[in-house]
Amino acid sequence: MCHNRLYGRGMENADSDLTMDMVRILLAKIYDETVTSDTAYPHFWITPEQYKSEDGRAAVAKTIRSLFHEYAEQYPTVFDKDEDIAVGDSTLVEAASVLQDYSFVSREDDADDWDLMGAAYEQFTHVTLKRQQGQFFTNRLVVKAMVDMLDPDIADKVLDPAGGSGGFATAAFRYKRRKAIDGTKPGSPQRERRLGLCKNSVFLVEISKRLVKIAKTAMLLTGDGNTGMTQGNSLDKYSNLDGWITSHCPKGTPDIIITNPPFSGQKTESMMMDPDILKLFGFGHRPDPEGTFPTITDDDDRDAGHGTLLIRQAPELLFLERCIDWLKPGGRIGIVLPKGILDNRTYINYRRWMLSRCKVDAVVTLHKNTFEPDTGVRTCVLFLSKPLEDDPVPGDYTIFMAQSRRVGKDSKGEPVFALDEKGSATSELDEDLTQIAEAYKTFRDIGTFTESETCFTAERGELDDNLNLNPQHYSPELNATLEKVSKFDDKPDWSVTTIGQLDKNIRIYMGPRWSSRSLVVEDPSDTTNLTPYLTANGALEQRRMTVKWFDMSRATDKQKECVRMLRVQKGDILISRSGTIGKVTYATRILADKYVISDDLVRVRVPDENMRAYLLAFLMSSTAMNLMKLDEFGSVQQHLQPRHIWGLPVPVPDSWEQVSPIIDAGKGMISAMEQTSLADESLRTNGFDSLIE
Repeated sequence: MCHNRLYGRGMENADSDLTMDMVRILLAKIYDETVTSDTAYPHFWITPEQYKSEDGRAAVAKTIRSLFHEYAEQYPTVFDKDEDIAVGDSTLVEAASVLQDYSFVSREDDADDWDLMGAAYEQFTHVTLKRQQGQFFTNRLVVKAMVDMLDPDIADKVLDPAGGSGGFATAAFRYKRRKAIDGTKPGSPQRERRLGLCKNSVFLVEISKRLVKIAKTAMLLTGDGNTGMTQGNSLDKYSNLDGWITSHCPKGTPDIIITNPPFSGQKTESMMMDPDILKLFGFGHRPDPEGTFPTITDDDDRDAGHGTLLIRQAPELLFLERCIDWLKPGGRIGIVLPKGILDNRTYINYRRWMLSRCKVDAVVTLHKNTFEPDTGVRTCVLFLSKPLEDDPVPGDYTIFMAQSRRVGKDSKGEPVFALDEKGSATSELDEDLTQIAEAYKTFRDIGTFTESETCFTAERGELDDNLNLNPQHYSPELNATLEKVSKFDDKPDWSVTTIGQLDKNIRIYMGPRWSSRSLVVEDPSDTTNLTPYLTANGALEQRRMTVKWFDMSRATDKQKECVRMLRVQKGDILISRSGTIGKVTYATRILADKYVISDDLVRVRVPDENMRAYLLAFLMSSTAMNLMKLDEFGSVQQHLQPRHIWGLPVPVPDSWEQVSPIIDAGKGMISAMEQTSLADESLRTNGFDSLIE
């Protein structure tokens, strides 16, 4: 309401930032409550007489500005020397008239009041900052689940080195405070001592001064603890960090690090390119031929040569290395990362480095809507623990795995509520992160839990050569399918091989990546001399509605060669390899003769007719879909490569006559697709559009 009142009064200063002015006004109000005794009259106040008088309104505005200045002077590294509340006096007084009736500083052990106040403020900053600056923040369900799973103790030093607006810091503080209150008597010295420990053991480093101010306010509204909120670059030398961090939370002292670092999304402009930063990290260098990164131990020798320095590096990888380095031996980490780090081959050296230094306690893949509508990057959470000094990392242990499939909102960010027995929406969000956190806590406490399709385990010693940490690869449902297929090896007259080994003449490939922009003709009136191109979805559709048109007279020799390679042959089996992977179609005569087909479809060319029909039936089955899901990977979209199709296990009979019904069904599907293709061509040539023309 206060923000709306400010907005409704208009922007008297064109450079004013309403969100930050709300933060400054709230800080002035909180400061007044903390320095004014219970018997004194508050300074953050306007009487009816003052409100009616221009001089009175000006005097109140001046007082509120002074309160903010007094507070800001205590934190010169966060607030600029001349920083002020930018809105005009009349607008400022409007805010004061709304806020003065509320108290933002409750008793230290009023946890419920603090939780409500902090949650309201976090919602306000999340919505307004996203609207104004395009910034986005960690889903609060993820924050809560991560804090619950890390279970910080009252005295644990908790650090977020990429703190943002303070979501993890405030959540950790609330969690610790609840422990302190639940374990002590009201008013007891023990409770006061434990609450003091909570306030002084949560730390944040954030490079944006603006967000540090917001985080400080969040902590004040959550019950103080704001002294640990500092401005700085966590990827810089430790010695360059804020003095509060270097003295109270230096390298080797955080018990828990919990963070969601910035991602590059593989965009060059978002990567770290500062050589003075890159040289501080093993991950800032090219690994040696064995895939080993240089070890860089302290600030003093980081200027020494450690091999080839990279030109750029993804910041999330540097943050991963920094978190492990910063953490206390015996400490724990919870870090949000792009999901591709779990299984992409390009990250195998990073996974090997991490596994050599930490025990992986848990891996949780997050639902694709978790950060929507802000970003569609697919993410995961890694929970790591660092061995005690001189203790080796265990060679084998059990890893908790989970796949979040419900996150309480849709792709537009709208809440999705659970349904009751009658199918009516309840007030509870439809999410499974709470269940995942509870299952992990049970696993952590007693070493076992009731496994499900959402939560299960994998053994460190059984990781494959790719060191795949993606929970989907260990899904009981998908692996049960693999086991059922593998059992065909024990059946008489059957064996199990891979698709690539079915026949020496089988070819599995995808087309080249290329740029076709210069060839596209938008909305052509005459397509006689143009070449039709189908995207993956266009090729998978029964009707060819989404056609692009190429003018090949514009093509370079390289583009002509790419087009030649992208064409398919009649009888090719086509499998989607990007986005929703595993969709299958068949290259009909018309598809092969007429169209150029996207490289997003893997081509499987099988010369033998019976084998082709059998393989088509297999690839269109739920069995094959589950097997393909075991190998999919990707951070933004899911992907498959031809090598995955090549290595897909398939049961093979000693004689094709054993599976003649399946082959006949496959041939029936091929015939139906050919007929559908002919009917579609006829309809578009002789259908209603021809009447209009």
